[in-house]
Amino acid sequence: MKKNRPGVQLTVLCSESDRDHLAGIVLSETSAIGLRYYAAQRVVLPREMREVTTPHGTVRVKVARSADGHENIAPEYEDCKRLAQINNVPIKLVYQAALAAALGSGRNK
Repeated sequence: MKKNRPGVQLTVLCSESDRDHLAGIVLSETSAIGLRYYAAQRVVLPREMREVTTPHGTVRVKVARSADGHENIAPEYEDCKRLAQINNVPIKLVYQAALAAALGSGRNK
């Protein structure tokens, strides 16, 4: 930052209708004396939820499909976390099993 001082960047994503309210909170709760804002847009792929069965239980997976037909598959973290705790296994083990099950079920369709 100015004069080699350390700085922190805080980013808040919100609707335009909430901007002034949240700006007031940031200005009153931090040492900031001003802030910048700008509109942001995003592109979102169409997506659907599926359920897959793993040795640890059922996990929801989010499947997003690009225009060229490729699928991006992401197991739901909270499902994986819950099943990991129930089965006393690492979350990544449940996550990997869910991903493998989702990839396997996609090939059969």
